Amino acid sequence: MQNDLAAFWRRSERAHALFYDLRDRSERGAYDEEYLARLAAYRAAGGNAVHADIFAALYLLAEDNPADAAVCGERAFRRRSVSHVVWGILARAYEGLGRYTDALVMQAYAENLFGTPMRLTLPPEELTDALLDRLTVAMGKANYAPFTLRRMSYDAEKGLTDRASCFAGEFLPISPHITPPYYVGVYTEQELRGNKAWLLSLIRDDENISVFGAGDFNFDIMRAERAPGRAVISPAEGEQTVVPILGMHPAQPVHVKAADVDAETYLSPATPSFFRLDKETTFSSEHAFVVGTPIRIGHAPHRRRLVLNIFVDALPWAVLRDRFEELMPNTSRFFSEGVIFDRHYSTAEYTYPSFASIETGMYAHHSQIFNEKIAVELPPDYITLSERMKSLGYATASLMTDGNGIYNGTMRGYDRLIMTPYRMFAYEAAERTVRHLDGLRDADHFILLHLMDAHPWSEASMQPSTPTQTGLSLRERLSGTKSNTPSPYLGATPLNKEACLQGIRSTDRALGMLFSYLAEHYTPDEYLVTLYSDHGASVFRDNETVVEPHMTHAAWMMRGVGVPCSVHTDEVVSGVDIYPTLGALCGFPVDEYVDGVLPKIFGGTGREIAFSNSLFPTKAYYLAARAPEYSMRVTVNSAVEVDGTADIAEAQVQFYPSAHEGDEAYAIDSEELRAFFYPRVREFMRGIDNNGEIFPFPGT
Repeated sequence: MQNDLAAFWRRSERAHALFYDLRDRSERGAYDEEYLARLAAYRAAGGNAVHADIFAALYLLAEDNPADAAVCGERAFRRRSVSHVVWGILARAYEGLGRYTDALVMQAYAENLFGTPMRLTLPPEELTDALLDRLTVAMGKANYAPFTLRRMSYDAEKGLTDRASCFAGEFLPISPHITPPYYVGVYTEQELRGNKAWLLSLIRDDENISVFGAGDFNFDIMRAERAPGRAVISPAEGEQTVVPILGMHPAQPVHVKAADVDAETYLSPATPSFFRLDKETTFSSEHAFVVGTPIRIGHAPHRRRLVLNIFVDALPWAVLRDRFEELMPNTSRFFSEGVIFDRHYSTAEYTYPSFASIETGMYAHHSQIFNEKIAVELPPDYITLSERMKSLGYATASLMTDGNGIYNGTMRGYDRLIMTPYRMFAYEAAERTVRHLDGLRDADHFILLHLMDAHPWSEASMQPSTPTQTGLSLRERLSGTKSNTPSPYLGATPLNKEACLQGIRSTDRALGMLFSYLAEHYTPDEYLVTLYSDHGASVFRDNETVVEPHMTHAAWMMRGVGVPCSVHTDEVVSGVDIYPTLGALCGFPVDEYVDGVLPKIFGGTGREIAFSNSLFPTKAYYLAARAPEYSMRVTVNSAVEVDGTADIAEAQVQFYPSAHEGDEAYAIDSEELRAFFYPRVREFMRGIDNNGEIFPFPGT
């Protein structure tokens, strides 16, 4: 098909027919020699490798071979992590292998998404807190951490029950390779001891806690270990370290003893207190406490003193690029001495998949982080950006973030995550960062700030900012969306536009203070600052599709050591390119599985095409493939499947000059455009096409 220019995509009819033959035989339980022959023919016909593994696993289960069935199932799961068929296979295989917890997790995924009740029964003594907590995450939403839609518990009389809640004052139930695990504390700054832990204890089991995000509560989530009443911390000879310690009891006294210190202080419950140590120190208490990951003091020549990533959610470069100095004068002034990419495109239209693509350098259909309804984890051998920076010795912290990357593992390299669901304002992030750096300027930092001031919201769900409300006429003030419309589909009303513009101005005002702090305390060869957005905003032009330029034309700019000075470039780049760019500038390796490439401006090969696509299940599939001069658009009107695939044989294709993308008056076609785009776009979509091969949903 690669050299076929007559049609963009052709279904493999041979593989298609064999798939439905195999599916029919499987449903009838006809696992015989003919089944194996048809499976071999399916593979030989170029059939989908995931589907072939599924059919092989079903045969192996019928042959009572759960071990090999698990091998096939896990291989399929890696490439189709949100598949009810794969979950069912692994549930049966794991049960056969005695891996009952893993089997229940797979069943929990199916119950969460399809309402299929869990079948596996275990004796009550097997229903440990650790197992129930894993089920809790599997039963929830991937972007809700640390909230739980269904906190699972077991009662001898009632059996397995659930309630809305959140993890708090405890460790998150995430994979063993994330060590030490994350402890969910509460964030305070110059407040009464225990105030936020007390507040959270009152609301954590309220049925609406996740609906209202616990009133935009600030959680302080740290990589930490439990100390059973005593901990000895020994910095290396001649070195210093700063250790966060969290109490597990109200007004908890702790005795601190070192060579030159013998004194007591207090720990706050679930709240970090910080201690700078330069020699072996013993902390002891009548109650257990939690010791966070120490912050290493000292600079190493292979590191920058500060690597700062500023993630401005939904900052629309299609709108901002011609008004940058007007709307963001401080930010424009700062990055005028660095590189600004005028043609950076996000991989997706909303945060959950797009943020993951930035943190991993991978497209969503490769990482399988695309469906926010299911908390499947990123495989441990896919190394995230924060893991790379941590391996270089940086103190890693996201001082303002939400729950998008916690349950799925894309933020697992950050030792500290200060998290809240929605209220992520730049002025708080800027001050929080200054305070963090003021006491730790002698450490090397990698910091992420996730800012939401500019993000559009439906007025039905989110109150607009005060200046937006007070500055508009009554008619404009009442022009917002009356239903709880998701942000990619919000209309271009005066209220929606002004709310976004006001958020842009507020962001710039706060960043101006942060940039001034950097200028006072760092030299340009000591820092590397990157500002980017995960997508654009729909509110400046009514949507035709969710991959329109105003939705996917995103901001990306850099300044600091290794960055050319005063360059505006029209090189076409993608959100996945941020990962390899930081790799080149900071000195960490970039594995072959990474989809990002190093831009030409930094000495790389650059990319021919930037891909933006929508893999939102139940919605139509859209793709924009953008080259320097032309764009190719692909539309599949039938819904994207739950597993993130689509029948690309149904695709409608059109080409446009880049300056007039989406304008039918400028639609063009030529053999040269097909010869350039078709092979490259086909290669990108190889992991998305399902060849019209669909497994029946549970209960059908």
